[in-house]
Amino acid sequence: MHIRRATALDFPLLASFSVPAFINDELFKYTNPFASKYSEAFRGYFLRRLKQRNAQPGFIVWVAVNDADELSVTEESSTQEGGNHVGAEEICGYAVWCRYGKSEAAKGWQGQTWSEWLEYTLIDVEWQYISFFGLDRSASPGAHRSLETTGFSTDIFSPLHERWHLHNLCVNPKFQRRGIGGRLISWGLEQAADEKVPVTLWTSALAEPLYRKMGFVTWARRDVPGIRIGLPSLVHWPRGVQAVENNEAK
Repeated sequence: MHIRRATALDFPLLASFSVPAFINDELFKYTNPFASKYSEAFRGYFLRRLKQRNAQPGFIVWVAVNDADELSVTEESSTQEGGNHVGAEEICGYAVWCRYGKSEAAKGWQGQTWSEWLEYTLIDVEWQYISFFGLDRSASPGAHRSLETTGFSTDIFSPLHERWHLHNLCVNPKFQRRGIGGRLISWGLEQAADEKVPVTLWTSALAEPLYRKMGFVTWARRDVPGIRIGLPSLVHWPRGVQAVENNEAK
């Protein structure tokens, strides 16, 4: 197995297995309560998001793939029948990372070509159109508005000016419990250690134990309307980096 940068050809595939991977996620059950009934609309959400993130300054999408000689007989049969693969590879999962900050190290990740700017802008217009006319049938407009009015989207990590942030981690359900998520997380932890900056993320209660095992600690918890427990925000401090106290969480 190895990881590589995602390409435009990967995104339809990633969006497809994002649906079963996130359909029972606490936050998505609140914001997209009709995802089971309108799974194709839910898939469209992930496809737009992945394309836009990939074109946005500072963002990078990594995919974990099995090499051809790593596929089991069952998996080889699955790929021959139209499984999740590109050529001789089979995609196992993906991670969406972003480098925030204004340092030279951060700027090295924040370039944007003219074509990327155009793609980002066009997808942003598409988002606004879909939102205005309520075309995403998997979503609850009221839930999204509620998140905005309660300030959930506010950047709770703003005191950490320089950091890597894990926006999304998704493992193809057929490849879960094989260490793939940990491999994708490790890329960001190693990069952050090299740059001596922390790593941050939002998570669900279900996924929280994975991050705890990898050394993440609580930064804050944010209550979400419609969810009985607050969603934790976590931070990982690389060795040699002084931890910062989150006074806003008090």
